[in-house]
Amino acid sequence: MKILRSTHTVNPALGGPIESIKQSSAALLRRGHDVEIISLDGPDDPWVRDAGIPVHALGPGLGSYGFTSRFSDWIKKRRTDYDAVIVHGLWQYSGFGVWRALTGTTTPYFVFPHGMLDPWFKRTYPLKHIKKLLYWPWGEYRVLRDAAAVLFTSEEERRLARESFRLYRGSEKVVNYGTAPPPNPETREKFFEAFPRLRGQHFLLFLGRLHEKKGCDLLIQAFANVPDSAGLPNHLVMAGPCADDGYLRRLREMAARAGDSISFPGMLAGDLKWGALSAAEAFVLPSHQENFGI
Repeated sequence: MKILRSTHTVNPALGGPIESIKQSSAALLRRGHDVEIISLDGPDDPWVRDAGIPVHALGPGLGSYGFTSRFSDWIKKRRTDYDAVIVHGLWQYSGFGVWRALTGTTTPYFVFPHGMLDPWFKRTYPLKHIKKLLYWPWGEYRVLRDAAAVLFTSEEERRLARESFRLYRGSEKVVNYGTAPPPNPETREKFFEAFPRLRGQHFLLFLGRLHEKKGCDLLIQAFANVPDSAGLPNHLVMAGPCADDGYLRRLREMAARAGDSISFPGMLAGDLKWGALSAAEAFVLPSHQENFGI
């Protein structure tokens, strides 16, 4: 099969969908399928060159939504080149543009919401939800309704997706991701070479975006309040990118109250990511909302 995957961006600093695209595409490629990506990145963006999969980067659209007629026109002209199109994520033109291009054709498309239909967002950001309510009937509702299938990575994600909007219809399928093979033991040493002060430390690892929904503040507060006599790991590594400088500053201020026992190494990828997971005593993910897609 030849598959086209549609996403707003392949920038790994902006969260999990691109990592799921890369990992699952690698598995598809090993099985003889062809996989390409269409995105609204700039063609010269470094993450486009580093994606490891052919990316048709059409350039940014208007605003954060990314509207551009180039997107749907490109898919219309080339739809017969692909056996299926997979949309990753909601609320941006990379999904609605696929719907516009493929509705009424014989090329099927599928949608991965990637947790974006979880009612946590409705409760936590009520004003944003009002905006989504206005867009929903003529936008994402139709994208999901007309998809060959709406793909969830867990039964809980599928169940919760029904609670965000009264008007909701989709052909739901749960398609669990597989598990990556164990990393090479050498990645552990590479991690310690990059972060020598952590060698010999017993540490807990948070690995993901530093974002409010991930519960980073709760984790830092909890770790800072654990007495030494508890016998738990004595260091916390908060590894990941943060798009909000103000939020990162608040996290660092909270961490400073715990002395030097909390580190912020930034985003880890490749061998450094696997090395951190291998070296940590435990992986900690205190998210308010999570679909465990990866």
